[in-house]
Amino acid sequence: METIINKYQDQVYHFKGLWDIPSICGLKIVNKKENTIVIATDLFEENPGTSITEWNTKLAKELCDKFEIDYRKLIYIEHTPDKKTKLSFNLESFYKVNFQILNDKFENPKWEEMSKEEVNNLITE
Repeated sequence: METIINKYQDQVYHFKGLWDIPSICGLKIVNKKENTIVIATDLFEENPGTSITEWNTKLAKELCDKFEIDYRKLIYIEHTPDKKTKLSFNLESFYKVNFQILNDKFENPKWEEMSKEEVNNLITE
């Protein structure tokens, strides 16, 4: 299987998506003093299951629990790599996803677009 390897992905992460279908995403975790940045990369063609956007509330919680990330210090970013086509919706994009945390559940995601430069600044500061 070919994967997208770049500075926004350190590993391929396997998770159970909708209806427990095996799913994958790229994953990068950057621990900082004041927060933890999680970048989940959509792997499109390599992913046999659920997309990260469709599963983000459950995926963010699973990652926090598994990697012992404090929910309050989480910066969760969805990354869509450039699919090398002329269609604008296939261009590389980054979205910071903010969640409400209610009763130990992530709910009501709200997306805020970020530039590549903003993401680079976050992970290298």
